[in-house]
Amino acid sequence: MFETLFVKGLRAEGVLADLLLAEGVDVRDLETEYPIRVLNRCVDVACGHLFPDLPLEDARLRVGRSFVQGFVQTLMGRVVAAGLPMLGPVRYLKRFPDHVLMDGSPLRVTLVQVGERSFRMEFRNEFLVMSGFMTGVLQEWLKLTHTEATITTERHSPMSFDLHIAW
Repeated sequence: MFETLFVKGLRAEGVLADLLLAEGVDVRDLETEYPIRVLNRCVDVACGHLFPDLPLEDARLRVGRSFVQGFVQTLMGRVVAAGLPMLGPVRYLKRFPDHVLMDGSPLRVTLVQVGERSFRMEFRNEFLVMSGFMTGVLQEWLKLTHTEATITTERHSPMSFDLHIAW
């Protein structure tokens, strides 16, 4: 995840690489995994550096989109992206909670279909999850299905929120 986001997606070098190093992440020598709190700190460091004039959630959305853009630069990402238009937005969204779990993520995500082209994605966790980041990830993946979705956030607590997705 760190390579996809910071090396491929954001191309962290120079000042940004130094800021990430101060958080314990050397983009030139990445560990195999990092705690979620390190990811959160690094996302916010990138937000502050790359998008200092944006509200934090808007900056997190852009960083989430960069994550997907970095992933599609990998071999597996290109294969996944090539199949998304055939899969379509509904089937993609239904698979999203499983994809989050496949990468070893401790996220708890439930998808509820509320209409033909509207869904509620429920995030219930015991740690901070960035709704803006997840919105950016979903928007970019849905864009690859040729769908321009509107996503709004209903936050219940720092660790719990719903994303309302419609197109």
